[in-house]
Amino acid sequence: MLSFTSTGTELRRFRRGLLPRLAVGAMVLVPLLYGALYLWAFWDPTGNLDRLPVALVDADEGSTLGDEPLHAGAQVTDELLDSDDLDWRVTDADAAAAGVADGTYYFAVTIPSDFSADIASAGGDDPTDARIEVTYNDANSFLASTLGRTAMAQVQSAVSSSIGEQAVDRVLVGLGSARDGFATAADGALTLRAASGDLSSGAHQVADGAASAADGASRLADGSQTLAAGTDSLAGGATQLASGAATLSDGAGRTATGAASLADGAGRLAQGAQDAVSSTVPLVDGAEAVSAGVDELAASTRTNAAASQTLTAALRTLQASLTTVAQQNAQAGDLATAGGIQQALTTLGTTVEGLHLPTAAEQQAALGRLPALEQGARDLSAGAADLHAGLGTLAGKAGELASGASQVADGTQQVAAGASQLADGAGTLSGGATQLRSGSHDLADGAAELAGGTTTLAQGAGQVADGTDQVGDGAQQLADGLEDGAAQIPDDSDATRADRAEVLASPVALDSSDVARAEGFGEGFAPFFIPLALFVGALITWLLLRPVPTRALGTPAAGWRTAAAGFLPALAIGVAQVAVMLGVIHWGVGLQLDTAVGTIAFTLLVAATFLALQQMLMAVLGPAAGKVAVLALLMLQLASSGGTYPVETTPAFFRAIHPLLPMSYAVTGLRQTITGGADGRLWLSVAVLGAVLVGSLAITSWRAGRLRTWTLARLHPALSI
Repeated sequence: MLSFTSTGTELRRFRRGLLPRLAVGAMVLVPLLYGALYLWAFWDPTGNLDRLPVALVDADEGSTLGDEPLHAGAQVTDELLDSDDLDWRVTDADAAAAGVADGTYYFAVTIPSDFSADIASAGGDDPTDARIEVTYNDANSFLASTLGRTAMAQVQSAVSSSIGEQAVDRVLVGLGSARDGFATAADGALTLRAASGDLSSGAHQVADGAASAADGASRLADGSQTLAAGTDSLAGGATQLASGAATLSDGAGRTATGAASLADGAGRLAQGAQDAVSSTVPLVDGAEAVSAGVDELAASTRTNAAASQTLTAALRTLQASLTTVAQQNAQAGDLATAGGIQQALTTLGTTVEGLHLPTAAEQQAALGRLPALEQGARDLSAGAADLHAGLGTLAGKAGELASGASQVADGTQQVAAGASQLADGAGTLSGGATQLRSGSHDLADGAAELAGGTTTLAQGAGQVADGTDQVGDGAQQLADGLEDGAAQIPDDSDATRADRAEVLASPVALDSSDVARAEGFGEGFAPFFIPLALFVGALITWLLLRPVPTRALGTPAAGWRTAAAGFLPALAIGVAQVAVMLGVIHWGVGLQLDTAVGTIAFTLLVAATFLALQQMLMAVLGPAAGKVAVLALLMLQLASSGGTYPVETTPAFFRAIHPLLPMSYAVTGLRQTITGGADGRLWLSVAVLGAVLVGSLAITSWRAGRLRTWTLARLHPALSI
């Protein structure tokens, strides 16, 4: 069908080469790109506000509502964080202010230090609405500030509803029930006061009785202690008594046995003594006879001694005489006679020696012992008489001893029987004393516990009595306090009631401040439309002007001179475009500039940059493909520059290319110069645009040097506009 029209013939031109085919594709896709890119970029910006960074400062110091702590700031902060409406970032005041100024945050929300105190003041004498401070900076993004104001209005409504509900619940409802409660409590306090008086009287009586009981128990404890000590001594004494009685019984038994033996022995002794008396009579007689015989023997001895001495002297005389006779016979020659005499002398001597006659000394010694013998015989006689008399006495006394020993035996038998009974009784007494000691100790322990318990009872009773007194005093204070409290419940005037109602109806308000404020949508969107206009103006300029003049290429001029030959005329057009556009916008539309010189200078930089960038694209890609690339670049910049909605609300692709395209910096710089609040972002934009300008001119200069070589493709371009 196309063969019947000229259009089909025209499209046939695009069959040659790759570039014409790409041009056909671009013609087909450009509307799609416009529609798809814009729809994609701005499909649901308000639904992506949760990516809009907003500073949140909670400076609330808290307060008290009644007796309960109130931290309304923390509650609001938690609610905002839980809502996820915006990208809330909790920080401090300094960081928030710096972030809003340098664009880190689009705006900042601050909950002041007296936020909870103002919430609590709704029930006081000076009700004050709590305020939330919001700081905007239209230099960051006018539309972001607009969205923020809308969002904060919703936040204010939500917070007011939540806080207001709590305030009404805690203040009005509490006050309404408090007055009734105070009246009821006051009546109860009076009743309590009367009951506490009766209770105090009874408690004092109980305390007095408990004190008396404690005193008696204490004395009982002392007595029981003494009794316990006495029973200890009694038990010890009874034990000793039992032991002694047993010992006494045993000793008495043995004594009785010994006494019986003694009586028996004494009887036998008396009989023996009587027999001895009878047998000593011959002894006495013999002793007297011995004494008489000794006397006679002494006299005879003395006579014999004298005769012996006489005989001895006569024998010596005889021997001497015989010896003399023998000698005379010998001398006379009668040897036989002499020998016979001598023999007789020898026989006489032997005979005398055989007689063993005492010597004179022996006789003298014997005579010396005779007096002692005589005295001994006399003593023997006297002793025998005394022995006879003593034995008589012994016989009498032994009889008496036997009689006494028999009596002692009978007595000791009785003593042993009594001691045995005493031992049995002492054992019984010891067992009873032991039981008595145990019982007395139990009694002492019980008495001590009783004393302690009664003391504690007395103390407790005293404390109860004191407590009842305090209850009475407290009840009176409660009654007085309730009356005072009931009187202190606000009895508002009409004006105060109106203020309180206003605060309760809207307990939270917003205090907005602006670091840099745009006057309206026109000023807010001017930083976006001015670069857009300049980019379109540059495109139109290059539609009419040649980026690289053919005449300059025909000369041996350097590439930069060739590039400048094309750029400078376009720049002159661009300056004129800036002058006309800013003049009409300012004086015609009414756009107010924070800094006119800065705005003009920066706008000229933007125009020059766009011209150089488009010149470079057309020089490198050719006029036709370059213009298509310029249109594609324009579409990308419009969607990603953040000139309308904040770039954070766009898809990730546009957030990624946002910092790579020059229009983003053009929009940022013009916001700084038009709205105010210039900071480092302005100088960064100037640096980036300047770098793009210089870089584009450099590439164009390089490309201009290459374009001096003419090719068939240049003479007959596959695609031309």
